[in-house]
Amino acid sequence: MEPLLYQPVFMYSVLLLCVIMAYRYLSSPDYSLQEKQGPHIVWMIVICLILSFWLGNRPIHICFGDTGTYIRGYNALEISLIDIDWTKEWVFQWIGVTCKKFNLEASDYLTILYLLYVFSALWAVKKFIPLNPMLGMLFVLASLSYFTYGVNGMRNGLSCHIMLLAFAYLLEGKLSIGIAFCLVAFGIHRTAILPIAGIFAAMYLVRDAKYGIMFWLASIVISLIAGDQMINFFASLGFDDRMSSYTSADRDMTDFSHSGFRWDFLLYSSMPIVLGWYVVIERKLVDNWYNALLVTYCLANAFWVMVIEAAFSNRFAYLSWFMYPILIAYPLANMPIWEEQDKMTGRILMAYVGFTVFMNVVYWG
Repeated sequence: MEPLLYQPVFMYSVLLLCVIMAYRYLSSPDYSLQEKQGPHIVWMIVICLILSFWLGNRPIHICFGDTGTYIRGYNALEISLIDIDWTKEWVFQWIGVTCKKFNLEASDYLTILYLLYVFSALWAVKKFIPLNPMLGMLFVLASLSYFTYGVNGMRNGLSCHIMLLAFAYLLEGKLSIGIAFCLVAFGIHRTAILPIAGIFAAMYLVRDAKYGIMFWLASIVISLIAGDQMINFFASLGFDDRMSSYTSADRDMTDFSHSGFRWDFLLYSSMPIVLGWYVVIERKLVDNWYNALLVTYCLANAFWVMVIEAAFSNRFAYLSWFMYPILIAYPLANMPIWEEQDKMTGRILMAYVGFTVFMNVVYWG
């Protein structure tokens, strides 16, 4: 298959799956009351396996971003000279070293990374939405950033999906397992420290979602008034060793995302918060898991809002956006929000995937 066809084939395949699922919700008034876990989870596993072997064997092409960099790094590994640097992302290094020790080809290495990427998400979805993991997984696959972080920012994407697992175990009360997954996520990509800090703040400090939403709103004002100062401040903290290169005055902007205040991305980021405000404040529904997830999202996204004018700031937006599909799917599947919730779920799923198609086909063209 031509490299440029991979993304549209993926996107329209997911669109078809979402249409089928949405049709069932819209046409069956009691679909949410039916048992959906059995055959659907099997189909979802099959779909994830197909995606892993298809995208894991993708060719090297500029449309796949850093795929070539990952392959060159893997091919350059020499077992006799390998010495894992424990001060850096040692878990990700260990994955590469292990694959090399078994003499796996680069395509096998990419396939393993994708298997970890997609099945860690499915595992987390199964814990958050136990009765309908297929609905939750379709929201994951239809996310704006899913394809990109599966073939380009693989290390960041894998780290964030491991964080979803960490969240699930932490909220389940299994702290040792949750903390272990936090360490694994941090060992894959150090930026995981932001959502890690967010989930612990949500569990022990900011328990009321109202304050999380207020902090997010305040971050917009801070960004508009003192955006440059916030960028310089966060860069000085060494939060990410590449952030200073994105915020330097003489950077080459040729291959970077647009700088400036991105009202379009801010509007996109606000949707889970708007839904959360309606569910938690307007409807006054109580769910400790959802409350913690919403607060974590607000805190992590507020960080991005405060550095939104930095070039390539969407890299930091993903530190909250990876939670986006769970924050939409969780209340739809687990909380009684509307009288005709099935139909509303079908409409929201179609709007969700439709937005992703629009962004890929029309907006980014």
